[in-house]
Amino acid sequence: MHFSRHSNQTTDHVLRPPSPSFTESSDGDFSSSQSTVVQLTENFRLNPDLGEFVSTIYSRAFKPQKLQPRKLANTLAKVEDDIGIDFAIQPQIMKAVQQFLLGLSSAMLRKPQTILKPPPINSLAAPSLVDSPSVTEIAPHPISLALLQLETLSARRTEGISYEIHVRGEAQVAAALIMSIQRCAPSDDIFVATPHRVQRQAVRTALATANAYLPLVEAMERLGINSENEERSGRKGTVTVDTVERLQGSEAAFVICLFSLPESASSDLKFLLERRRLNVAISRAKTLCILVSSSTVLRPPVSVFADDGSAKGYAFLRAFEDRAWSGKIKVNADLIN
Repeated sequence: MHFSRHSNQTTDHVLRPPSPSFTESSDGDFSSSQSTVVQLTENFRLNPDLGEFVSTIYSRAFKPQKLQPRKLANTLAKVEDDIGIDFAIQPQIMKAVQQFLLGLSSAMLRKPQTILKPPPINSLAAPSLVDSPSVTEIAPHPISLALLQLETLSARRTEGISYEIHVRGEAQVAAALIMSIQRCAPSDDIFVATPHRVQRQAVRTALATANAYLPLVEAMERLGINSENEERSGRKGTVTVDTVERLQGSEAAFVICLFSLPESASSDLKFLLERRRLNVAISRAKTLCILVSSSTVLRPPVSVFADDGSAKGYAFLRAFEDRAWSGKIKVNADLIN
């Protein structure tokens, strides 16, 4: 596993959502002082549900030209093979993340599961993109939006959870997601988008610890080599952990967005609920976006809505929540070093 810095170059045949770097007008369009901006509606990068969500802030809806393959559901199901393995990540966190990803796999395959709550708004693929009627098996459910609600708890800290402790717990969750996804899909790129640099550093530190332990895990696996383990060892994808601004213009198959806060840091809500920042982070995903958030952000005090920018950002965040399959994870702050 290694970190990389992706360039901002794009290929001509990939159509992106209108760039959030333009000035936003009151009616939701993006305009430039230099020339008129024409919104592209055909999108070949985003899956239908992700494209439909991102287009909620634009005047014209996207016409998605991509269908999420069944392979993703089968890929995430491989997480089950890693249950019980020590990755130098808090076991309770690792287990909860693994169950979360397995729940996503089951939901995609339309299998019964009790881990995730289905979205209130059920965005399915457009009829033209659904598998051919000649295919006898049921078409997979295209899921590109997932929400993981983080709660940090402590029996010792009567004064509440500090921001620093919360960030370290959040980083453990991110590291568990990265390790699980990368072992299932070693050829795919993963982005971790953080609003703050302190979050970026916390994730990198957690990953460095897990990464140092990984050779031992893989050495034990090689004692019983099979084709699956050989495939896992051929790593091609990269993991990029950086701030949202530095990821703008890049893309990855999997994107993990860290937008959670403890109650003690509610003063930072205005910064997190900046719609443009949320849009840039979420729309980097080509296959699956996992948003890690918390009740402080998802259910902010009414006073937050006095700021027009925060109100718009919250509406955008709520639109994500309404379309995402959601799960919960509790982190014991007393076990965080």
